[in-house]
Amino acid sequence: MINNRPIKYSILLPTYNKAKYLAFTIESVLSSKYENFELIISDDYSTDDTNKLLSQINDKRVNIIKPPIKLTQTKNYEFLLKYARGEWITILGDDDGILPNFFEKVDKYLDKFYDVEAIHTKPAFYYWDGVEDLYGDRVCDYQNFNEKSKMKNSMMSLLFSLSGIYLRTDLPMIYTSGLVKKSLLDKIKKKSNNFFFHSVVPDYYSMISILYETKKYLQINEPIFWAGTSKLSTGRSTKIYEDKTNKDISLDKFDFINPNLKLSGDISEKLHQIGLSSIYFFECVIDHPYINNKWKSNFIKYLVYASSCIQFYKINLYYNYRSKINLNLKEFNMIISLELKKNRLSRVILMFFLIPLLLIDQLKKSFLFLYRIKKFIIKKTSKKKYILVSSDRKKFRNIIDCNLFIKNNLNSN
Repeated sequence: MINNRPIKYSILLPTYNKAKYLAFTIESVLSSKYENFELIISDDYSTDDTNKLLSQINDKRVNIIKPPIKLTQTKNYEFLLKYARGEWITILGDDDGILPNFFEKVDKYLDKFYDVEAIHTKPAFYYWDGVEDLYGDRVCDYQNFNEKSKMKNSMMSLLFSLSGIYLRTDLPMIYTSGLVKKSLLDKIKKKSNNFFFHSVVPDYYSMISILYETKKYLQINEPIFWAGTSKLSTGRSTKIYEDKTNKDISLDKFDFINPNLKLSGDISEKLHQIGLSSIYFFECVIDHPYINNKWKSNFIKYLVYASSCIQFYKINLYYNYRSKINLNLKEFNMIISLELKKNRLSRVILMFFLIPLLLIDQLKKSFLFLYRIKKFIIKKTSKKKYILVSSDRKKFRNIIDCNLFIKNNLNSN
């Protein structure tokens, strides 16, 4: 309780050896004058300057905790959820951040959309030094075109995610860019052996779990989060598959540790490690403890494998440098053939799914092209726009520099 009021927001911040970014993540939250939130930081036995940094914090809104043993990323998330008391919860990455007036803006949306349980936002992006190999020279990308927020259908979004039509950046989750009501999390946990996470890809799992348990969610088209990318970001590698939890310690006494956090084995591990969103989503469907079997049907499998083919071919043609493992087209086709054989699926029928998904993908490209033209026109003609896109690293050294510029120059209240 803060000033005898229930806490409205819990910002959960798991961290491990990212002190050089963490300082700015924390500052982006604590620079707010808003009082009715808690920032809970879980240091997973960092060996850099994280402990020194955390020891200097003196703010009643902050709670610093440490797990009893070294944890994986997903287990640390589950550990943090035990301590969250806020009505709304988000997990913030330790190279991410929030934008100015974050809490006041969410308050405004919740006053208007009072019956929502999950929120998806379109974040701004910050590229820390050292990721030029993937993202070029761009440093920050904040674009707010004052587009209206809207309610979206959860079941359709779930289907679109497995079809490759919606990607990670299009859906509600508990991680950076999303907020989830604690009552929804508690309901999911009650149905899931008292664990929220049941997959080694926690952000994707939270999307599947939230979409399945809700009828609708709110999409906010205004950036209120910074999604940071650093050379230490988990998403740049296959670190999520590593479990360095001490095997000599009995885990039964820790009620926050789900002992079944591992790949299902129903999908090729190599196929999983490429980084295809459809595969991640379907892995999470397989791992989900109570999802209806229709989401694991042959129809869904055809959608997943067809959309995975499209995604891989695009990576192979245009973004080969973004693939998490080295895999050529021939090797990929062999893996898909083995998956089809294992699941008794037909390559001929797969083609019937592939053709309409290719058409939809082309339509998406056309709509995206038209949307970019619309944004270009707005940039050139409208006075009511708030944009910060820059490659000037000296001027925008971190997300705090960006926040100060937005606050002082863009007037995005």
